[in-house]
Amino acid sequence: MPRPRKDGKPASRRASAAEKMYRYNRLFNLIRNGGTAQDCIRFATSQWGISEETAKKYLPHVKGMIMKDFDIDRAQFVAELMQQAASIQMEARRTNQLNIALGAVNTLARLGQVDK
Repeated sequence: MPRPRKDGKPASRRASAAEKMYRYNRLFNLIRNGGTAQDCIRFATSQWGISEETAKKYLPHVKGMIMKDFDIDRAQFVAELMQQAASIQMEARRTNQLNIALGAVNTLARLGQVDK
């Protein structure tokens, strides 16, 4: 049974640990797909019926998840970028977008440090 609130508003149940983790992951994916902190707050308040203040409390944890997601060593990061550039270059050549393909090749050369 939730305890009564001091401000007189009706009491609501607290989110379980699993529910919070689900919420963190939803907000993480929202940001990863280009959403802003304001988008997260709007989404949380409309979808989960929580206050803006509660939604703002979720953001530091979500930002920590984002930082952890990018906490990789430089060699791995460069390898991932090179793979993405190679995929772009192959798709550009397949669709006969030669300027894009050339840009991807130049990016690969810079990443591989062979342009010096």
